[in-house]
Amino acid sequence: MRAARFHGPKDLRIEEVPKPQVPEGQTLVAMERVGICGTDLEEYLIGPVIIPKMRMPMIIGHEYLGRVIEDPLGKLKPGTLVVPDGIVGCGNCYYCDRHEEGICKSYECIGLTCDGGMAEFMATDPTRWIEVPSHVSADVAVFAEPMSVAVRALNKVPTIPGTKVAVTGGGTVGLLIAQVARAFGAAQVVVYEPNPVRQAVARGLGFETLNPLIEKEWAHCDEFDSLLECSGVKGTTAKSLEKLRNAGTLVLVGFRPEEESFHLLNFVLSEKRIQGTAAHMWDVDVAAAIALLAGPAIDTKPLLTDVIALDEVVSKGFDRLISDKNAFKIVVDTTR
Repeated sequence: MRAARFHGPKDLRIEEVPKPQVPEGQTLVAMERVGICGTDLEEYLIGPVIIPKMRMPMIIGHEYLGRVIEDPLGKLKPGTLVVPDGIVGCGNCYYCDRHEEGICKSYECIGLTCDGGMAEFMATDPTRWIEVPSHVSADVAVFAEPMSVAVRALNKVPTIPGTKVAVTGGGTVGLLIAQVARAFGAAQVVVYEPNPVRQAVARGLGFETLNPLIEKEWAHCDEFDSLLECSGVKGTTAKSLEKLRNAGTLVLVGFRPEEESFHLLNFVLSEKRIQGTAAHMWDVDVAAAIALLAGPAIDTKPLLTDVIALDEVVSKGFDRLISDKNAFKIVVDTTR
């Protein structure tokens, strides 16, 4: 089968490899769509960062979905579109015992720590996949993984209905978070984004949009009940805390492998919260993401920049994301 394998910085190759071995209890899925994530782009540029060196070359791709070839459980017909689970815990620790495999200290993330979905086939656990409703297209369902990031991030906020929410960073995840916040009942959602093209997309989705680099616009709105930081820009932790009302919640979605500082006394006395988020689970966050994508609340059309063939993953995928700062999500059709 063909697969996109990471060999090192800016060395991603489409290669012929054997079909994956299928462990007992698993089955093969014919892959159909794989999104290129910002984490994938970071690995491509300066990796290996998360990818283990001892597993290189490794098949990338953790935003995937495919079609059932045969369901050994007899529940789904061949050809059914599914989103396989992407997180595997050790199965025998404090976190796994509580179904929190995403924060297991020995977890695997399929496509980041072991072979992933940017290939023609992938082995998967049929007890841990989410069926995609028949009316949802593959080009919509491929947003399931970033949507699950959005769902989990907002579930870290104590209360959404009737509150004021800010999102910093109007990329794919940021604009999905803004839409989920609105679907969850936020009274006001403001998107802070300096890129004029992304600003226009955010406004087209119905959001008030401001430039965080212009002090007058940054100061335009009053304090927020919660702020979801999706830009990953250095210095945003302290700046974001300033926009929160007392006892408000800051959720860090975007990140860098760096230290951040903020005024500790002000933070303590105001009783604000800083919350990390990353460990989205298949039967909670991914299931909710698919349900939202199947309804009218989420519009992914403005966020789908292009669908490309597997052989084009470097030239029209990674290289374009490097050069085109207006691109949102580029998706690989693994059947082409």
